[in-house]
Amino acid sequence: MPSLGNSMERISGEHSDVHFLVGNGDAKEDFTSKCFRYICQNAVQLFGSDEFLQIDQKMLYNLLDSDRLLLSDEFEIWKAALRWADEKCRQNGIECSSENRRSVLGSTLFKIRFPNIHEDDFAKCVVPSGVLTEKELLSVYQFNSHPNLYLRGVSGLYSLKFPSHGRISDWNISKDNRRGTLALEIEKMSKFAGGKLGSRRFSEKVHINGLPWKIEAQIRKKTGTDEKCLGFFLWCDAIERGSVNRVFSATYRIESEKSEAENSIGTFCDYVINLSFWWGFENFITFAELFDPSNGFYNREEDKVTLSIDLIVKKEKLYKIIVDECKSSGTIEMEIENLSKFAREVIVSERKSETVHIKGFPWKIWTQIEKKNESTDNEKWLCIYLLCDAPEEDKNWSCKCTAIFRIVSQKNGVSDFRREFDDYVFDNNENSWGVKNFISFGELMDPFKGLYNKSEDKATFAIDVTVKEEKMEDK
Repeated sequence: MPSLGNSMERISGEHSDVHFLVGNGDAKEDFTSKCFRYICQNAVQLFGSDEFLQIDQKMLYNLLDSDRLLLSDEFEIWKAALRWADEKCRQNGIECSSENRRSVLGSTLFKIRFPNIHEDDFAKCVVPSGVLTEKELLSVYQFNSHPNLYLRGVSGLYSLKFPSHGRISDWNISKDNRRGTLALEIEKMSKFAGGKLGSRRFSEKVHINGLPWKIEAQIRKKTGTDEKCLGFFLWCDAIERGSVNRVFSATYRIESEKSEAENSIGTFCDYVINLSFWWGFENFITFAELFDPSNGFYNREEDKVTLSIDLIVKKEKLYKIIVDECKSSGTIEMEIENLSKFAREVIVSERKSETVHIKGFPWKIWTQIEKKNESTDNEKWLCIYLLCDAPEEDKNWSCKCTAIFRIVSQKNGVSDFRREFDDYVFDNNENSWGVKNFISFGELMDPFKGLYNKSEDKATFAIDVTVKEEKMEDK
């Protein structure tokens, strides 16, 4: 990146050069902002360049303070900062010791998001560097052991001085770059279906919103039977470090080649990327259904099946603590749009609401499509659950709450459809509760019930939650 270091130094000072070039006021500010934006968007090239070592501490501070560095791995930021510190030590003719590194970094050190560095890298590289004090190291370990303590304003023995939220790396990304389609053409499908359980095929990677995605197809057993079925999953390959905080929705599809037949479709909505590496359906379709010529999914002549996923990566979210999250009561709401389409999707298709924090715990509405228990007909039912979506690594928490599950009436004079539950205890082992067969789609969409907005093809669900008792231990 030619002359980037000099340009950065000029912009990061008193802006005298910029002032000379573009004048005063908004023009000056706009030019400076665009330069800084360019630097953040090209952070990968910058951090690996020799010019990076020549920037001053103020510019480094501003870069590391920004939520908008186009880097998904905080460990790379740490290594670059350490390389910069070593260069400054050499320029000043002093030893590259841990004390001197810390000294030249100064307040910039506290802009590195150490809690977002993978624990292996933290233990093998950050700890031995000696740059952090013992209390600072322990504060990071404590945060990663019990992040919910900090969410609820309990800092424990060691106060965390480092930012812990993710970086937003989406400056100037168009809506089109947030959408894309992945495809996997499984050739020699009959041979693949006859293979061992666990056999897999992967698609080529497709980059959407700066992240690499791919489809996985896997041979599995249908739950509770010996019948083989196809598992259908979406993978994101850029999150080994767990520092990417985007939200996505995906529609999984096996398209029928017959115009009169329906496609096989499943959906995942509003999932947070950093909570998992992959998402999908373990029993998407049996091979008997897949090869059934009446469905049109299998191209017998070419012995192949084509899977696709339509993906939308939504705006990134920072994990911000707000005062309102400590309230003991609240309501979670979720609108299911295109309800008629959702009702036709495969069993276990699901939708989840946005997270609502109540008493410091993250709550969601979780809906799924199921068949009625022990039913022999094909009528689909809607399941609705209250989910306490705390991180899996948090083991020592529990809370007792009451909940009112509602389908909000769309007609004046018609009451909400509701069920109430008292004193259910949520913890790490049992983090969801609800009704498996809450309402049939036939009843839900019955115009006389007043629960379905036909003109907008949607229904609104709500859960009123009151947390009575809660426990969060720091062990």
